[in-house]
Amino acid sequence: MYYPEELIEEIRFQNAIEDVIGEYVQLKKRGNSYFGLCPFHNEKTPSFSVSPDKQMYYCFGCGAGGNVYTFIMQMENYGFIEAVKYLADRANITLPEPEMSEQEKRKTRIREQLLEIHIHAARYFYSNLHAKRGKKALEYLENRKVDKKYQKVFGLGYATISRNDLYHYLMSKGYQEEVLSQSGLVIPEKRSRGYFDRFFNRLMFPIFDVHNRIIGFGGRVLGDGQPKYLNSPETLLFDKSKHLYGLNIARTARKDQILIVEGYMDVIALQQAGFSNVVASLGTAFTPYHAQLLRRYVREVVLIYDSDEAGIRAALRAIPILENDGISTKVLKIPGQQDPDDYIKQYGSEAFKELIERRTYTSMEFEIELMIKKYNLNNPDEKIGFIKEAGKRLLQIKSNVAQEIYTQEVAKIGGIPVETLKKEMVRYQQIQPIHQNTIVKSKKEPLEKDIGLHKAQRGLLYILCTEPKLYKLLQKYIQPQDFTDVTYQQVAQYIYTVYNHNKKIDEAGIVARFSTLAEQQKVSAIFTGKIHFQSKEQKQKIIYDQIKLIKQASIEYRSRTTTDLKELQKLIEEKRQLDHMNISLLDG
Repeated sequence: MYYPEELIEEIRFQNAIEDVIGEYVQLKKRGNSYFGLCPFHNEKTPSFSVSPDKQMYYCFGCGAGGNVYTFIMQMENYGFIEAVKYLADRANITLPEPEMSEQEKRKTRIREQLLEIHIHAARYFYSNLHAKRGKKALEYLENRKVDKKYQKVFGLGYATISRNDLYHYLMSKGYQEEVLSQSGLVIPEKRSRGYFDRFFNRLMFPIFDVHNRIIGFGGRVLGDGQPKYLNSPETLLFDKSKHLYGLNIARTARKDQILIVEGYMDVIALQQAGFSNVVASLGTAFTPYHAQLLRRYVREVVLIYDSDEAGIRAALRAIPILENDGISTKVLKIPGQQDPDDYIKQYGSEAFKELIERRTYTSMEFEIELMIKKYNLNNPDEKIGFIKEAGKRLLQIKSNVAQEIYTQEVAKIGGIPVETLKKEMVRYQQIQPIHQNTIVKSKKEPLEKDIGLHKAQRGLLYILCTEPKLYKLLQKYIQPQDFTDVTYQQVAQYIYTVYNHNKKIDEAGIVARFSTLAEQQKVSAIFTGKIHFQSKEQKQKIIYDQIKLIKQASIEYRSRTTTDLKELQKLIEEKRQLDHMNISLLDG
């Protein structure tokens, strides 16, 4: 952490969680808690709970939970330090200068300068657009019927035909060539040892991150030059595989879905037509990071790509990436192979809205239609090819209900009994290469023992937190180092320290000790995953089993990693005691 623990806690205390969340979610009091619609998934019945007593939130629908830092990190896509700064500013707390190494300080200074440079560049391009030299670019926008309001909203500009205007402008602002070269806006010329502008004679589109900071630019050539569209290169600020054009606006729309289109002009045209929930990838294929980014805001997307071969390929690549992240995916095919802008100009925004509501395909419907076009179903061999390809695709559907419905549909199209198709699907599943299945399982499906151990560690930590009277009994058998999961081990260490000083557990305070969103959510799950015991005997058995499983894993792990003879002898004794453990935890 950059800041002292005491300061982190003070900032948290000065930002009551119900007040902070209340700025994003409409909350209603129910007993000692507040409830509202979860901002992290779409729902109609409130399942999002905020506890002022614990200073924690939890959604019974999607499982999101944490303290006020977690909420801001999840809601605003902030890192921990950014969340600290945001909440400190909200509480009017002045933060001290963070302690950083010289290398970190230099990197921070350069990053801040790059952000400033992009602001200056955007203003420069914007002024060019509205000067005499920008006449051609402005005419292009007027021909595309881009309203002046949206020219300003998106900060559109113009890079002049000169090759070093921007370079000289930025130099006049006092920036060094070394920093300018890292911005991606100017390029060193090896022969002359000078610099020239990356963008020239192009309509300019500033690229914003989700926090409305300009991190790069896209430029559309005016005339016949190539490439038609050019983006900033990767820099300290910009990685096109991790950002979506228009998401800074779309994320605030609070709609049930986000529309994904192909380019800058499509985003602007749809925004102008009243569709605020629209984004575009930045001249690159859709990536898993894009899907993770979208999942923070919606659980459904509509792909609106061109109907040409390239657009279809783009949709087919994006579908599995989105669905693997749990995002429901639909595809809109615009009649007449028009792009969204052309369709809206011809028929109006209401017609386009109706098109989205009534003419979207599910991803499976879209793929089945493509398969039908690919094969001649009047030819027996090609019909077999269709059934084989469709059957393999059906196996990828996670929902049993959806798989059953589409299996019936494919069987009907192929003219075969459903049971015959199902048998073929079983055969396809069986002949998948064994090594492929093994790789997938090793990444996504931990061993049953590991799952049980994870649950046991989390469960025992929950009991330790919620039942202080059991602490003295439990500590005889389990120590923090017995928790093999590093995060849980740190939580256990904190709990033991608190109890040893006769203090009370502060759940939100424990969460605040971790700096990444993933860690905070993992720790929050300890306190939200409540355990209900039907009897004292059941409680005794569960706690006994948890201790035994955790202790066994700890002994096995330490036995594998130590070479010290005394430590090995100690582990042998611990193993002997564990085998003869017969404790009654409930006597006290």
